[in-house]
Amino acid sequence: MDILQDIVFPQSPTHILLLKYLFFLTLLLLLPYLSVLIGTTLFSVMHFHQGKKFENRNSLIFAKELIDLFTVNKSMAIALGIVPFLSLIFILAQLLYGTKTNFTPDLIFALLLLVSSLFYIYIYKYSFSLKNAFNLVNVKDISNQNSAEEFKALRKSNSKLLSKSGIIGLILLLISVYILIGVIKIVSLQISEIDFLTILISTDTILYFLFYLAFSISITCAAIIFKYFKSDAKKYKSDYLNFIKIFTLKTGLIFTFIQPFLFVISFITSPENSLSFSIFITGTLTLLLMLVISILFYLMHKDSKTHLGGSAVLVFLILTATLIYKDHLAFETKNVKNLFEQEKAYKIFSVKVKEEAGITEIVEIKGEDIYNAKCIACHRFDTKLVGPAYNDVLPKYDGKRVELIDFILNPRKVNPEFTAMPNQGLKPKEAEAIADYIVKMYKENKK
Repeated sequence: MDILQDIVFPQSPTHILLLKYLFFLTLLLLLPYLSVLIGTTLFSVMHFHQGKKFENRNSLIFAKELIDLFTVNKSMAIALGIVPFLSLIFILAQLLYGTKTNFTPDLIFALLLLVSSLFYIYIYKYSFSLKNAFNLVNVKDISNQNSAEEFKALRKSNSKLLSKSGIIGLILLLISVYILIGVIKIVSLQISEIDFLTILISTDTILYFLFYLAFSISITCAAIIFKYFKSDAKKYKSDYLNFIKIFTLKTGLIFTFIQPFLFVISFITSPENSLSFSIFITGTLTLLLMLVISILFYLMHKDSKTHLGGSAVLVFLILTATLIYKDHLAFETKNVKNLFEQEKAYKIFSVKVKEEAGITEIVEIKGEDIYNAKCIACHRFDTKLVGPAYNDVLPKYDGKRVELIDFILNPRKVNPEFTAMPNQGLKPKEAEAIADYIVKMYKENKK
């Protein structure tokens, strides 16, 4: 049962294109935030328990500062986490309209887990502040025996809450992100039958989640170096900075070498029919960016060039965009047929609505709309995607409009470098419109 069935409906080609852009931008906002939230929470919980066990003051201070880093206030969690996650649910429900795949319940469950994890993480944050406040009070200074006992009980209760809330919040956050990563990965692969169990046990989900975990730790290390070793680093004590530098650079260096390894495994184990030339190029660029990050961490670790932390953060942001774009391309490649079907459903839906409203109009066939709905996923004018670039093939149809229209109506395999274009089921007038549009745009681009 589709929970959003009553509020989603077929969209026009222009709206589908807009939804695809929103899908990309939403992930560009959500995934970096979740990655750093995972990294800071993981490091904070780890250093808190380490500091508590070995009575390491630096570890305890570092744990407190880390959890404050990306939980400045609840508005940040809502704006960067909950709202984009909720938007993603609606966008995917709309883009996958009319298909057998239904991820709405899974994503809603993941969203509820995210909200719960944020609740516990903020409890962990505030419990840390209470712990510091309790430490400022000396029980011996409390004259009233009952008040002293109550104070001890409150301090003990807060200590238990502090120890457990961070771990619970981290576990819930990891489960939520695991489901999210699973959905994103599965919708970008050529898999026909999908259910919740498939998402959980899929090799693709496991590998991509491990890669995302390594990515989260790496980008968090870069963010920490940038924060503590920029121009105002003098306000921290040298032994504290040295403690942070040793831990962060060592951890970051290890995981910046692990992440490309996991990425390659995840990439080569993907189904062949989910790959394309453009995805391969984007994947290569992604690996090059990972190599640059590894070099930056090596230089920071070997030569103490901590001023490169800002450069590492910048490259990480570019890397994030390329990773999301790669999955975006894979999603488009997989769902081309579904988007075609949604366009047909939109035409029927719009006609029905207009008939019920008593509206009649002459429908104008626009080549641009057909291009956005049927062609843009596989063709660009100056870039090879699933099919060749228009700038490379249209010159041979110069002055041959009839031949171009005939090829659009009855596509054949011509170039062995590309697979044969599937028949798009266009009517003659639609084929004429798209032929005239791409020729017109080709000529304008040449000017």
